Amino acid sequence: SSVNNKALKGRELDWAINSPELMKAHQATNGSIIRTRFPPEPNGYLHIGHAKSMNMNFSLAFEKLNVDPTNRRTIFRYDDTNPDAESEEYIDSIRRDLEWLGWEPERTTYSSENFE
Repeated sequence: SSVNNKALKGRELDWAINSPELMKAHQATNGSIIRTRFPPEPNGYLHIGHAKSMNMNFSLAFEKLNVDPTNRRTIFRYDDTNPDAESEEYIDSIRRDLEWLGWEPERTTYSSENFE
């Protein structure tokens, strides 16, 4: 299927336009795969707002763009950049809730992996 060109768009910014070379490399790496991400901060238990966001990132965004189900991927990224407020209890709870709701991420990452 093709991407819905009538989907909502942000304004175009000159500095945010990818070069043709970068777009070619992106296409070579990703093909027809479209990715979204769900980035909860593990500083508490999930609430209804998180469930709505998960539905948007694991389902509705793809539907809006008419992305074929075989080309849908969502990255589950813990936004664990505030160690004073986060705990393994919350990380485990969020993981269990994600599974209970039936969402299957392509992979799970941690923002802290990008810091020294």
